[in-house]
Amino acid sequence: MLSARLQTLPEFTHQHTHDHHQAVIGLYGRAEVNVAGREGRLDTWRACLVPARIPHEFSGGPENQVLVINVDAWHPQPGEAHCRDFAAIRRLFSKTVVVGLDAHLQQLVQVSATEIRRPCAEQGIRNHLATAILLALSDRLARGAETVPLRRPGLDPEKLRQFVLENLNERITVEDLAAQACLSQSRFHELFRKTMATSPYRFLLNTRLDQACQMLRTTSLPVADISARTGFSSQSALTTALRKHRGLTPTQLRSHA
Repeated sequence: MLSARLQTLPEFTHQHTHDHHQAVIGLYGRAEVNVAGREGRLDTWRACLVPARIPHEFSGGPENQVLVINVDAWHPQPGEAHCRDFAAIRRLFSKTVVVGLDAHLQQLVQVSATEIRRPCAEQGIRNHLATAILLALSDRLARGAETVPLRRPGLDPEKLRQFVLENLNERITVEDLAAQACLSQSRFHELFRKTMATSPYRFLLNTRLDQACQMLRTTSLPVADISARTGFSSQSALTTALRKHRGLTPTQLRSHA
């Protein structure tokens, strides 16, 4: 009827289908989902429900683990054991959806995963825990739990630029940018170059330099303060970057203002 297992998702996967429904629930780390060409993200507060025979793939970043629950797509006859429970579970898979987990459900998932992780855990216990999780998910959806729509792959350059500007004085990595786009790093790199015709690193650098140039022209802040506010490690790092990529020094920029 159903089975449950813990799994670490690889960074690269291939799209596939199967004849059973599948729930994939984040335990720790980040994971990405692609279902029928639409993409989304999983973490410890989300579960993805995929109906049978829908093309899909899951991939994960470093140090990830998910709980995978497979459910037979059979239709029990009236009078069969657990018919009502499985009717509720099957309703979960009427369409692909990513569901947000509340604190109590997230705790149930984590406690169940701990039990399933035990080498001596019996299959019957695993199945009962998986059933409890799916019934709880069904109850939450019936009560209007938050769902997160999957979207067509693509990048929003303005959203990424705004994220960089809001965190300009912080260390921003490509992984951070990929997370904003709900993509794996490899997929993010691929789409970024196609969309922006540059690399994520150069995008970050240019955004920092644009802001530094604006501040140098329009404020009297010390260069050391501007370098700190725009994410450069030191005044000399900002000066070197400006000279290399803009052909000007901070002093020249101010004299031209």
